Amino acid sequence: MNFQNEILLNIKIENLSYEGLGTYRNEDNFPYFIENALPGEIVDIQIKKKNSRFAFCKVIKYHKFSPQRNFNANDKLMQSGSASIAMLNYDDQLKFKQDYVKFLFKRNIHFDDIKNILENPSPWEYRNKLTVFVKFIDNKIVLGLYEKNTHNIIEQDNYDLALKPIQLIFEWISKNINNYPLIKKQVKFIESITVRHSNFSNQSLVIINSSNLVDIPHEFINDLINSNTSIVNIIQNMKNNTKISSEKYLNNSTFIIDKIGEFQYKINWNSFFQVNNYQVNNLYNLLLNNLNLKPNSIVIDAYSGIGSISLKLAKASKFVYGLEIIKEAVENAVENAKLNMIDNVKFICGDVNKTIKNINKNVDVIVVDPPRSGISDVFMKSIIEIAPKTIGYISCDVKTMCRDIAILMQEGYELNFLQPCDMFSQTHHIECVGILNKVAS
Repeated sequence: MNFQNEILLNIKIENLSYEGLGTYRNEDNFPYFIENALPGEIVDIQIKKKNSRFAFCKVIKYHKFSPQRNFNANDKLMQSGSASIAMLNYDDQLKFKQDYVKFLFKRNIHFDDIKNILENPSPWEYRNKLTVFVKFIDNKIVLGLYEKNTHNIIEQDNYDLALKPIQLIFEWISKNINNYPLIKKQVKFIESITVRHSNFSNQSLVIINSSNLVDIPHEFINDLINSNTSIVNIIQNMKNNTKISSEKYLNNSTFIIDKIGEFQYKINWNSFFQVNNYQVNNLYNLLLNNLNLKPNSIVIDAYSGIGSISLKLAKASKFVYGLEIIKEAVENAVENAKLNMIDNVKFICGDVNKTIKNINKNVDVIVVDPPRSGISDVFMKSIIEIAPKTIGYISCDVKTMCRDIAILMQEGYELNFLQPCDMFSQTHHIECVGILNKVAS
């Protein structure tokens, strides 16, 4: 039976799911997840997708609004999933995230001493990197973001989450790209455009991501450069199966210089770097202020990337080992240590599950900032074998963080500090800092 487009009338929204979807259960306890709907609101909904376990829906009419609703939210950004909880007033976003972390840790490990969430000093216009997708629709090049769970492009009027210079670059491209026939002829090869910007150095990189080499006309390049003086290079990133090559249009500069706190970082066009400079500095300070590092501390920074945490750790300890699997990130990290005149850090390239076994020093502290999947079983075993006095855990997924901390508590660690941080405002994503200490036998 096809339930798509089925309509339910006068539904009262009960709660918000972790992903920021309104929830409703019918008399059979069947769950409905509704986009852009808040607890207490009364709405008519249309089913977009339904299976035997749940249904996804959209609102077609509001009968009653919640006092928590932000009526100025960017609807097109919300449709793309890029701003999944922008319909909530900012104070209510913070409460939503705080309550979720508290619920998760209290239910799973009976821990409820959670510090108040660190609010974002700039809840909008904070992203230093943005990727926008490109499609040819009705004989016109369209830039936008994918509608959530589809390949439909939603053309955007603005990109409120990005830093202002990034918004201005995309505004110019959207307005002018159709004036260049050579680009229109080859647009099927262009998948997306990425812009990353440093407010510190006022430098921008524009990366054109394509499936094949595209002949970008010099007129377009010159006009784009003249429209925004922050652009230091335009790079074409060509993906051919697993091979990636790049072509530089202006010069050999494939990086920008950015800053977190007192440290400067060289960031290549394809480097991973936290998207919110201001808040990540606050996050790192939370970690450092609660690790209680000593001048003789030996530290491992796992998943160290370009060294953004390692350098701060090195300044407060005797020596730091940074473990990272991506070769280019390790090369960046070495350069960043030199740039900041830090010499008590060593970056090791390789799978952290293996490289950690080669560190024979007595390690006092291990800091982990793992991917969303959390700490792997193999790496967890290594942590337990090393038995550091202190573990610092930065997480971008509180579910896997809670799981990992539960394992560490079974191995003789005590959770002494936990604080959520609003790194990605207008979205349901939560960053968290936890500190665990080994309990004396």
